[in-house]
Amino acid sequence: MPFLNKHIVAMLAPAWGHTVSYIHFMNQLLRMDEGLVITIVQHHLLVPKMISELAGTSYDTRGGALKAETIFVAMQELANDWLATLPSLFCELDFACGGSVIEQTKAIAGPSCKTLLWWTAPVVSILSHLSDNDFLAIAEEIYADGSKRNGRSLDEILHQVFLAANGSDQLSGRILRLPGGPDIYDHERQAYGAGAPFGTQMFTEAQKLAKHVDGFVVTSSVALEPLGVPYCREFYRGRGQEFFCGWDTGLMSIMGWRGKYALDILANVGLLRSLFFPVATPHLVEALVDTLITLDQPFPFIFALGGQMASLPPSLIDRVHKSGKGLICDFWVEQRAILQHGAVGWFLTHGGANSLSESLTQGIPLIIWPVAAEQPLNAALFSAEPNPVAIELFQIRTGPHIGPSLHTEASITGTIEDATKEFKATFDVARVGVCGPRGKVLQNNAAKLAESLRQERGNEIPKELQRLIYF
Repeated sequence: MPFLNKHIVAMLAPAWGHTVSYIHFMNQLLRMDEGLVITIVQHHLLVPKMISELAGTSYDTRGGALKAETIFVAMQELANDWLATLPSLFCELDFACGGSVIEQTKAIAGPSCKTLLWWTAPVVSILSHLSDNDFLAIAEEIYADGSKRNGRSLDEILHQVFLAANGSDQLSGRILRLPGGPDIYDHERQAYGAGAPFGTQMFTEAQKLAKHVDGFVVTSSVALEPLGVPYCREFYRGRGQEFFCGWDTGLMSIMGWRGKYALDILANVGLLRSLFFPVATPHLVEALVDTLITLDQPFPFIFALGGQMASLPPSLIDRVHKSGKGLICDFWVEQRAILQHGAVGWFLTHGGANSLSESLTQGIPLIIWPVAAEQPLNAALFSAEPNPVAIELFQIRTGPHIGPSLHTEASITGTIEDATKEFKATFDVARVGVCGPRGKVLQNNAAKLAESLRQERGNEIPKELQRLIYF
């Protein structure tokens, strides 16, 4: 039965990770019935890449990377133009940019138009970012008390409340409870590998959006988060809001990709690495690469430098290539294509949502180096018992992120010496052919999770999407 007259309008943040996940989520909806109409409102900077991505999906279309400052300017331009697109029957608003227009959207579209928040991350982080603590209300309360204000502006207090995320304006060692994940100390929530965390205004607006929408669509699933998804669903239903899961990684052919030759050479070795670059700790990145090329037993790897700020010293790149143990790619690497190659044994990643799902759907365990955003929470979740699929790196922490942890007995220092020891120990666990008990457990768990995700995609996810369409 076609879903006649059902029109979904989505405004997405001009960030590729947010957009590509929605494209494949949309593709799933369109496969269910061609009568559905979906409009994406996006900044023109990403449109060519979106068209290219759509051309590679299985749906018959006949029926990346920007600088941070560019993204924020584009978000404002996008929000200004969004209101001209309304009214519609169904609106999805990206958490990163929808808060500034939610009230106007609801006023124009009317009560019959459902509004949903698009959350592009595992749900382990959704409550701490959107619902556990009202950042603005806490900041305003502190600002109103002269004894607590201490000469700070409201914006300064708000930023400190956002960084603490514990109901106050400073870190205190408070234990935070994560839906479906392990407990963590408050200083473990934010990583500083990409420099001082930003996003105070964005998440303040996102919290406003979360209060006003009729529901949430998240890029996760029960197979990925068997405890977190049911918990969050019940939490938001208690507030009168609905909660939907929808994800689709999308596959990319490796044929013709210019890194395929190197992958084929490594096929009998089976270990590759890719890394989102942590600009605040380049010395630790260099220590990682140096460790890889000086190991007694070769540990072949591919290292991508495709980001705007990613770099390595030319002398180190020359050493890597002369060693014959690795390949440094100074161009955009399509990681979905790499992860489908039989050579891949593990994936070293910053732990972003797309990287996690793209790796785990292929049954590839992870080594996670959290850099920013919700990545520390993802690392804690996927490395936790009883069924871990990842190894979390701890000695790469910097700034306030350094300190005791509830899920390691190691003393975290962030020094090159301790980071190098951790790198070597991690590679010993992961090495193909000689994996110790822990490495084999992680590989087996990842393979089982991939099978669960395949079954879920064919059975539960279509039911979830149908529930969404009729919402």
